Amino acid sequence: MERQKITSKDQLDNFYPVLVKIWHEVFTPIIGSNQVEYMLEHYQSKELIMQEIDADVNYYALVLDNQYVGYTAYKVTPDYLYLSKIYITSEYRNKGLMREVFAWFDELSEKYGVKQHLRVNQGNTQAISVYQYLGFVLLTEEITDIGDGYQMVDYVFEKE
Repeated sequence: MERQKITSKDQLDNFYPVLVKIWHEVFTPIIGSNQVEYMLEHYQSKELIMQEIDADVNYYALVLDNQYVGYTAYKVTPDYLYLSKIYITSEYRNKGLMREVFAWFDELSEKYGVKQHLRVNQGNTQAISVYQYLGFVLLTEEITDIGDGYQMVDYVFEKE
């Protein structure tokens, strides 16, 4: 699997339909389509992603056989490697691709000498199982009001 760093609006434009597809696949069963649309507009719009990239968040499209199969994003902080996005399209799940992504995160974590942190929706039980299997430990729960009556109800995990 190849990782293509997203640095330009053109790259993001090409990749964005897959991002939207993934969000609908992953989150509609957990939080419903209305909140998915709200979050795509207010947290994962092209404009906001470009702002994040400008603020040193590293976005990567995941590519297999010349096809976008997922994406990931992370930011290096003084204390940890914050894994903010880790998604694979449904047809490419359970094929070992996540293992590749997390092996890369382990390398980055070692390179920067920091722990890994991530947040995951409490209803995303499949992802939670994967993170625990990979050695992530539950630190805390975070409930964040994101507007319009919506909340992000997450767990925060850490890996040494």
